[in-house]
Amino acid sequence: MDRRGFLKSSGAAAAMAATATTTAAATTPARQLAEGPAAPAVNTSPTREYTLALAWADTVAGPADLAHRLATRIREASGGRLRLILDYSNTSDAEFVHASEHTRAGLHPAFSYFAGLPADSGLDGRDLEAWISTGGGQDLWDRLSGEHGDKPLLAGHLGPAPVMWSNRALDAGSSLRGLRVAIDGPSRDLARALGAEPVAIPPSRLAAALASGEVDAVEHGATLNAMAIGLPGAASFAVTPPLAPAGTAIAMRVRRDVWEQLGQADQALFSACSAEVYRTSLSEARLAENLLLQTLLDRGGLEARAMPKEITAALPHLSEAIVANLSGHDAAARRINASYMLFRRHLGLNHPSKGMPVA
Repeated sequence: MDRRGFLKSSGAAAAMAATATTTAAATTPARQLAEGPAAPAVNTSPTREYTLALAWADTVAGPADLAHRLATRIREASGGRLRLILDYSNTSDAEFVHASEHTRAGLHPAFSYFAGLPADSGLDGRDLEAWISTGGGQDLWDRLSGEHGDKPLLAGHLGPAPVMWSNRALDAGSSLRGLRVAIDGPSRDLARALGAEPVAIPPSRLAAALASGEVDAVEHGATLNAMAIGLPGAASFAVTPPLAPAGTAIAMRVRRDVWEQLGQADQALFSACSAEVYRTSLSEARLAENLLLQTLLDRGGLEARAMPKEITAALPHLSEAIVANLSGHDAAARRINASYMLFRRHLGLNHPSKGMPVA
């Protein structure tokens, strides 16, 4: 399911909502989409091909769409000279990797600052990009990633998450206790603090896991991306606010030796194409959000529910404690946290648990 094709149709929201119980169809083979038709201009420069390893299957609309779009945009911008060949089998030593930085939290927990923090601690996609591009975040990210041999770039976003998709009615402060919730990053700690059991499930299996009862609730980005993998059709309730409303950013990591061999012009090309795909993904999610969610609710079968007040009141305090623990990991985490919180303060984002800017 190509989100761009979806957005071109004025009646697409209703049509997509009517078929929300189905999962996304398999996409065109990765190599074909990544290479596409030959560029019209004659290019005498040698073609360079690189492997772009993905952390998700080619059938996962949303994340996989972003990878295809990135590969296509780089090919077009380089006149066919630079090509990314998508690989779904191995991310261990690939030249390029397309994944959320939450997947590297085991290497260092501060990587999650560059993917998305829980509840009130998170920056929305536009503010996250602003911190990384102009607020000092990129330099800190480069330093942290450099210790693991790569150069990171923002390359997509799943959009702000408007709801938690659930098959359990959450009507009391204890409603999350014992529930299995599929969620990523430090938001897993937030779910655990509320008594839930966080579980990690690949995007390709989220809808099936929710429908079968393997999990009780799921959070997965904007409604556009949730619909692309069939979550609304598998859920009975759309609960707001979710635990991770800011959503999840996607990064493209370039192996350091490959990055240094590219040269300044090609480094700038990769950076520009990645930034373009990131901004486009946010714009698409924002454009479709209100129409899609309202259409789903209007057609029936999905009930809007408010998260219990006892839970929403606890979210700021709990998320602040989780981030404070994350920031205490080591000196690198403290530097990243200080920059992140200073940027929040400059934006005038107050932390409700203190009623004043977080310094």
